Amino acid sequence: MIYYNTLKVTQDAPIEVINAAYKALALLYHPDRNIGNADAVIKMQEINVAFKVLSDPQQRAEYDAWLGTRERRAARPPAEKTQRRAPDPAESGDLKAQAERAMAESKKWTLWAEKSAQDAKEAQARLDKARADLAKAKDSDRPKWEAWVAKMAHEAKDVKDKADKASEQAAKAMAEALELSAKAQPARAT
Repeated sequence: MIYYNTLKVTQDAPIEVINAAYKALALLYHPDRNIGNADAVIKMQEINVAFKVLSDPQQRAEYDAWLGTRERRAARPPAEKTQRRAPDPAESGDLKAQAERAMAESKKWTLWAEKSAQDAKEAQARLDKARADLAKAKDSDRPKWEAWVAKMAHEAKDVKDKADKASEQAAKAMAEALELSAKAQPARAT
């Protein structure tokens, strides 16, 4: 969830604009105006979290730094675009260099897979906490918590799927690197 998108403001929005956006959205999604609407309750919780972070200068600076890191990471080409076909030894005489590049690519994917696995673990922890809160919830609050648990379950599944794909890509990259290394062995011996 991007807090700027949640409040429907730009990243360079001054605090006055953030305050006005919060007030407008709070009026729209406040639970008192949306009785029995679990989606509005969740949306209001998201709006409150976004406003809390973006209205505090220190938290906003930390969030902007995190967001910049996330955007740089997301700007990398997806796995499908970085896959390379197996090189033909006739096309390039330097298998050792290709093997080294493939090994470096493999290490990048392995690090990405480890980070994704950590993200999945954190998402699962958030889901477990939401389930524990649901178990403690009063009957009147149960619809709100059930909706929140459903959202956390969906998020945890998405993050786990991304982690699984990253792990698959890391394994493919490692297999390619090992194959190239094996092909490069005889080439070095000659």
